[in-house]
Amino acid sequence: MAESLQEQLRALGLANAKPERAGGRERQKARGKPRQAPKQSAGAAGEPSLDQAYALREREEQREAGRARQKKLAEDRRRREINEQIRKIVEADRLNRNDAPLPRNFLYKGRIRKIYVTAEQQRSLSAGEMGIVYLTGGYHLLPAGPLEAARRVSADHVVDLTTGGEDEEDHPVPDDLVW
Repeated sequence: MAESLQEQLRALGLANAKPERAGGRERQKARGKPRQAPKQSAGAAGEPSLDQAYALREREEQREAGRARQKKLAEDRRRREINEQIRKIVEADRLNRNDAPLPRNFLYKGRIRKIYVTAEQQRSLSAGEMGIVYLTGGYHLLPAGPLEAARRVSADHVVDLTTGGEDEEDHPVPDDLVW
C-alpha cells in the first residue's frame, strides 16, 4: 500500500513512465509562446486538411445562398409581373362603388372576407355574371370577361364564389329553413 496510485498504474501499464522535465530555461521559452496546432497535410487517402475542408464548405454554402437568393429574386420578379398584368385589367374594368350599402361575405384563402356591393351587383355575383379579384390588399369587382382574363394570368388572384365549402355535404341546409 505504500505505492502511490501513479506507481500502481505504471506497474499495470496504464500510465506512462515519468516524463522527463525540460530544463528551467527551455520551460520559460515554451510558456512565452502560444502552442500552435500542427498543420494537417493531405493524408495518404487524399483527404483535404481541416482548413481546406472548412474553406470548401464555406464556398459551397456561399454558392447555395447565392442560388437561393437568385431563385427568390426570380420569384419576386414573376409575382410583380403578374400583379402588374392584373392591375391593368382591374383599372380598366373595376366595378366597385364607394356608396355600396350591402356587405357581401366570401371565403378566400381560408378566411372570411367582406366587400360592399349594391343590390344589383349582389344579384350579378350570385348569378356568376361578376366575380371578385384580389390585388395587393383589396378586393375588386369585375365583369365576367375581364375576370376570365385575370384568371388566365393567375387563378390564385380570382376568388372562387361557386364552392360553398367542404362541410356542406356533411351538413346540408334543410329545405324548410327560412332566412
